[in-house]
Amino acid sequence: MTVRPLGSGDGRELRRLWDDLGGWYRNTSPASDADVDRAIGRILRQTATGRRPRRGAPVEAAWVAVSGKSIGAWLYARADPEQNYVVPLVPPGDPAGDLPDLLASARTWFLGEEARRFVLDVPEGRSDLLSAVQPSGRKLWHRQILDRDLSQPVPAPPGPSGVRGFRRSDLASTQSLFGARHPEKLPPPIPVAFLELRGGWFRDPAWDMQRSIWIASPKRELLGVAGGTHRTGSAIGFLGPWVLADGVPTSVPEDLLSTLAAWLLGTGAQRVRTTVPVPLNSDAESLIPLGFAPMAESDLYELRA
Repeated sequence: MTVRPLGSGDGRELRRLWDDLGGWYRNTSPASDADVDRAIGRILRQTATGRRPRRGAPVEAAWVAVSGKSIGAWLYARADPEQNYVVPLVPPGDPAGDLPDLLASARTWFLGEEARRFVLDVPEGRSDLLSAVQPSGRKLWHRQILDRDLSQPVPAPPGPSGVRGFRRSDLASTQSLFGARHPEKLPPPIPVAFLELRGGWFRDPAWDMQRSIWIASPKRELLGVAGGTHRTGSAIGFLGPWVLADGVPTSVPEDLLSTLAAWLLGTGAQRVRTTVPVPLNSDAESLIPLGFAPMAESDLYELRA
């Protein structure tokens, strides 16, 4: 087995491996088959032309593990101003197999991109990946994906809800609420950066998504924030950021989620998913009575380049 960079004739084989091994990423993040094709195309064009993205833009690379003439595994890497990460597409098997060599190539590349750390998501049940990552990685958090069918309406109490769209003037109070409720600042889920409240939040050229933020503020007090994203044509919408003030009544998450669900349905989404820490905090626990159910779990690890 040898590891080499992605080559011009590898596209079809990489798509086959994505179809066989990419189910967890496809189901738990807005990564479609077309996204994979575009990423492979960008990497090949960059290799062929020698042109790099503009300064400050994400940079991508990929490597394949080859045995004879067959590609058995590959790894995608992204050096991003928001989050450096890798996505391994490695078949279940020997932990001393392809992943360590693929990670070694990624480490060298990240150092060349002046990145000192990157993260890797290990789905539950992939003990082979975990054993290859644990010796040199630091566990950041254990996360769970919650899923909800939007065909079942979110219960909303009668009367005015006090939920409205996010305004620029809400930025300071929203950041203060996040800082008070989540001072540790959980790392982002992978492979899509966690949605943060700043100007660039609404514009991400890498993802053709519609985005919206709703806040619960019946008077002057900010009680909660719910953000949503949906890619046009996808059946899945995503909830995040999501935070509630301490001790809010149950009507607040009901109002926020009913507003967000209506917005997602209007954009064409049929389901909504979100990432929460395990064990669940109070914000995540408030989603369970609203029809969210556990879908998958994973461990997020940080590795040094």
